[in-house]
Amino acid sequence: MYQKIAIMLLVDDVDKAVDWYKDIFHAKIQATDPEKPPFEWVSLLLDDMEIMFAKKESALQWYSENIPIGDKTSNFIAYIYVDDVDELYEEIKDRVDVIMQPVTQWYGIREFAIKDLFGSVLVFAQILKKNPT
Repeated sequence: MYQKIAIMLLVDDVDKAVDWYKDIFHAKIQATDPEKPPFEWVSLLLDDMEIMFAKKESALQWYSENIPIGDKTSNFIAYIYVDDVDELYEEIKDRVDVIMQPVTQWYGIREFAIKDLFGSVLVFAQILKKNPT
């Protein structure tokens, strides 16, 4: 039934988000609205993983005025699974706001956490072993 999940982060400036994610993570633009900047919405690919950004005001118009939008970022943490946490950490650590250095957790995942330029918390995780079910 379920196939995948893609997060959409609501930001003040979609163009800045695009530039930052392209610079830090080598993201590629998959789709935009409108076709050329300034963007109201964009879908980026980090390899096969999709992450979307929408301008806050646009999201209110598209979905509902009931969407909670404020000056602070949403109360959530996005986990992004990668092949090699340590390699990614070494590549980006000097260009991002690291809030948790790489650590191997008791639950079989090695992870580190950053804040993006808008304050969203992203945890990059590598599965080291499968938990027994």
